[in-house]
Amino acid sequence: RQDPTKPEVLSIQWPGKRSARRLQRNNSLLPNSPHFSTGWIEEDSQWMTQINRLQKLIDRLEKKDLKLEPFEEEVLEENAKSHIMVVQRQMSVIEEEIEEFRLALKQYVESASTQGGCLHVSMQKFPSDSRFIVYEFWENSNAWNSHLQMNYSKTFQRSNVDFLETPELITTMLVPGKY
Repeated sequence: RQDPTKPEVLSIQWPGKRSARRLQRNNSLLPNSPHFSTGWIEEDSQWMTQINRLQKLIDRLEKKDLKLEPFEEEVLEENAKSHIMVVQRQMSVIEEEIEEFRLALKQYVESASTQGGCLHVSMQKFPSDSRFIVYEFWENSNAWNSHLQMNYSKTFQRSNVDFLETPELITTMLVPGKY
């Protein structure tokens, strides 16, 4: 088996985007080229096939004026209403106020659960400290905003001023309601 010798590079400037690298590759693989070796091609034909496929892809990409832009989903009125609002409320309660806070939280959860547009309310208390997390799932952001204007919600927010060590941390996220 004879190793192919390094082909010479032709320094011809072609108009367009053809590079000396491609000219070198194309010239060295022609059957009438002195560097052509049938044994090498037969053994490595799978590599040549891959290389040729990649070359065609590069050629196609160079010919196109690609514009890579982020995907923009068309926002329709029905799409905006089909998103569920997930709300996470983290509250660190003052140790001495935990029992009163629990009562206020219980009333809040009961009232929110019966509110139109509320899908689910769940709470979690960490045993190692006096931190509570409340998860609320609402039909959409309008239902959540309406809920914030209700008396029971405002009462709970006002009571939190007295019960919490630090202001509560509220995180909201819209997730698709339909897949």
